[in-house]
Amino acid sequence: MDPDSGTEQYNQKVNTWNGIFKAMALRLVNPFLGINLIRLGAPNIDLGILDAVPSIAGGVAALLGTPWLSRRRDPHRTTMRLFLLARGFYLVFALIDVLDRGPGVAATWMLLAIVAMDMPSALATLSWQSMTTQMFSARTRVTAVMWRQWGMNLVGLVTVIIGGVAISSDPSVHGYIVLYTVAAIFGFVEVTIYRKFRVIGMAPVMPGNWMEVVPRLMKQTPFRRFVIAGVMFYFGWLMLWPVALRYQVSDVHATNGWMAIYSATNAICTMIALPIWRKMSQKSSAGQLLAVAAGLMAITPFIYSFSPSLQGIILANITGGLAGAGLNLLLFVRLMEVVPEGDRLLAVGANTAMTGLAGAAGALSGVALLAFGPVALPSAISTGVRILGAGLFFWSIQVQRRHWMGRQVSS
Repeated sequence: MDPDSGTEQYNQKVNTWNGIFKAMALRLVNPFLGINLIRLGAPNIDLGILDAVPSIAGGVAALLGTPWLSRRRDPHRTTMRLFLLARGFYLVFALIDVLDRGPGVAATWMLLAIVAMDMPSALATLSWQSMTTQMFSARTRVTAVMWRQWGMNLVGLVTVIIGGVAISSDPSVHGYIVLYTVAAIFGFVEVTIYRKFRVIGMAPVMPGNWMEVVPRLMKQTPFRRFVIAGVMFYFGWLMLWPVALRYQVSDVHATNGWMAIYSATNAICTMIALPIWRKMSQKSSAGQLLAVAAGLMAITPFIYSFSPSLQGIILANITGGLAGAGLNLLLFVRLMEVVPEGDRLLAVGANTAMTGLAGAAGALSGVALLAFGPVALPSAISTGVRILGAGLFFWSIQVQRRHWMGRQVSS
């Protein structure tokens, strides 16, 4: 049952404000976490793990936690508690910096804390995604996601600039402690706002475990092809992340200020592009536009293959922001189109598990490739894999309609 228009408008406002405070928390942590790890003595492999951890956590949480989530009588409250636990880990980050006892030791503890945080965060995100169909109808879903992301980027832009200036003026352990503490406060406000969502009814859930559900899901051709395309693309997508971070910090010596500039550039371009992608989605299918956005995402690693300067990296963030706006908007919208209604939560979990583990493998592969050549090597491979993933996304929409013995049927 779709929510009424009044409930949808209310949920859209809550959705936007929830996203805004989420962005404020994330923007005070994520852009500077890599530099803090390097400051604490983290080696290359730790940076690969840093980018792989969210994907691994998402995959493991989906495999182990989705059946548990499907049995919760109040998934809304369960999701809220998981988000609260995840945001509380920002205070753990601050405590690790306070108790820093030497190079490498604190980096290991920080990495372990990130792993622990990403488990409840991934499970909460998975549960929230599955519940959006009870908060927004198909006709308003793109608009709701677009305004949430637009608000997140606008406020996140201001936040990351302030955070960048603050940490650049005090790059010592004290500066990071303050950032993490303030981020935790914003995160708790985010969870408080999340409580206000009006979730209509309960999503239908077919009984069964993974052994029963996976064969059922694999018979759904649009879903199966979407997952195959996603696995390939996520591998190439995350391959560049640790490579780019190490290149920015170790090769061209980007400071916290430069990291803030890169994040701000990406956010500005995302805000510009989001309304354009939304307008195009009203004329073309989400599947077609997703393939285009994925193809455009291949430009960013192509730029890194030429070893850009500090200023040249800004161009990579421009292309990443413009294309990434469409990718992040349409990935979710398209997923909601292809998951079967009765198995919605488990289907989202299966997609999260497979793409998450593929992304983690890509991030670790990127770091491994640095041992065999310069940044250009993993960057070029990432470009090719992203293009292949975009082609598979286009292939995945070819099953929407078939002609069989002169009769058109839906697949």
